[in-house]
Amino acid sequence: MDSLMTYAQENSSSGSGASFIWWLASTVGLWMMFQKANEPGWISIIPFYNQYKLCEKTMGNPWYWLRLFVVIIPFIGWIAYFYFQFQIGKAVARSYGQPETWAWGYTFISPVMYCITGFGKYDYYGVNGVGDTRTGEARQAKTVDFDVTKTEAPVVEPVTPAAEPVKEAPKAAASDVDFSFEQADSDQDIGE
Repeated sequence: MDSLMTYAQENSSSGSGASFIWWLASTVGLWMMFQKANEPGWISIIPFYNQYKLCEKTMGNPWYWLRLFVVIIPFIGWIAYFYFQFQIGKAVARSYGQPETWAWGYTFISPVMYCITGFGKYDYYGVNGVGDTRTGEARQAKTVDFDVTKTEAPVVEPVTPAAEPVKEAPKAAASDVDFSFEQADSDQDIGE
């Protein structure tokens, strides 16, 4: 039993660094998002109140975040939690002029998405993006952040096949030794 207690005490702080970084990224991103929504940035530091204000500014229903407490119900609570978190993510995406597919990012990696939204070129358009009067093309162009231009294909000239290189026959090497295998006359060899 003592070894279990020792192991728990030694490894209890292993996740605290990652948790702190996760909290810090979320706080900094929300700070910038709240400033874009004409709210004081310090709201992001206060737990629960930051979710209250986020739901108020993006959904119009500040008490919607209380539905996230459904997570205390085993199994079904987790499914409901992710559903409610996805709905909040959709509202945040619409309020900041992003496509609704960004809701997946707000659901699973919210601190990263908060930083992208807070520090990126995204404006606050009001509850559920009501003030966003841009067309779908303009919204997509701002989201993607690049211009699509039509260019004509370059003219490609036909390629002529190259002529076969001339191959020279290998030259015999000069040698001091004569390798001739001619057969001598049979009459002269016998010695007549």
